[in-house]
Amino acid sequence: MLPRTHVVLGGGAAMGAFQAGGLLALLEAGVPVDALHGSSVGAVNAAFLAVRPDRERAAELARLWGDPLMARVLRPGWPARARGLARSLRPGGALLDDRPLRRVVTRHVPVPDLAGLAVPVTVTTTCLDCGSAHRHDSGDVADTLAASCALPGLFRTVVLPDGHRHVDGGIVDGVPIASALEAAGPGDRVLVLDCGLAPVTGPIDVCAAASDVLPAQACGVPVAVGRTRYVPPVEGGVGALDAVLQAFTVARAVANRAAVRDALADPRVHVVPHVADAWAAGLLDALPLGPRDVSRTADLVRAGREVTRQWLDARPELVPAAVSRG
Repeated sequence: MLPRTHVVLGGGAAMGAFQAGGLLALLEAGVPVDALHGSSVGAVNAAFLAVRPDRERAAELARLWGDPLMARVLRPGWPARARGLARSLRPGGALLDDRPLRRVVTRHVPVPDLAGLAVPVTVTTTCLDCGSAHRHDSGDVADTLAASCALPGLFRTVVLPDGHRHVDGGIVDGVPIASALEAAGPGDRVLVLDCGLAPVTGPIDVCAAASDVLPAQACGVPVAVGRTRYVPPVEGGVGALDAVLQAFTVARAVANRAAVRDALADPRVHVVPHVADAWAAGLLDALPLGPRDVSRTADLVRAGREVTRQWLDARPELVPAAVSRG
């Protein structure tokens, strides 16, 4: 039996554009995608790609990130926020409306159930009632993805068929490597694309985000001359929304660090370069201001694509022979 490739897609809000660029590079190189494991915005990217995991579909995903609809999902205008403030005062209310996200999902993932996708997808949510990660390989697509992206207080909780309230998978398992390792066979491989601005999936001696000084190689790509140490951006502001997002960023980093530490030693795991590595490699001239900054989508897609291509160039064992890259 040929080895299978499991792709793990972590969360990161607007940084999902960087992840889309990385996925495009993988599919352009002919790397097969046999199963997907996603959390938060990574779950949205996973479901989109699972409809048809080929280079054309990956290119469609990259273009979707430039659609103004995606910007409104991630950073709604002031009228929508004002309506959200009124809603948040009611029982079960939230500051942001999840209907724009649901519309994007319904339009671009034309199957009602996760089990109907072309390749297996496992979506991680956090069960708010029991405080643990839950994995879903079947169930209503829009409900499950809305739950996986439902940052508490910003989006309303989603009651899934188990009767429990579910929220953002990134609270306890933002980079669901364990999900992939449990499903992977001994000879399979697990490719990890973490798009968080404070990523924690690289070993400390080779990760641009995990070291006090830049290493010579950032997750396997050369560091450009003159680059400064990577410091993850944190959104400023004094509003309640900014405080919630900053707290979530800290909690996500702590939870993910604990979740992935042991998995990094597994020989099946390959960590694809992330935003910090693209910065270190000189592929991003300016970093996003925070996870809701939708102004740099095109730059993020390009950087994700290019840094992944460079990473693959040094790993011919991951790329099938005789594949022409465009």
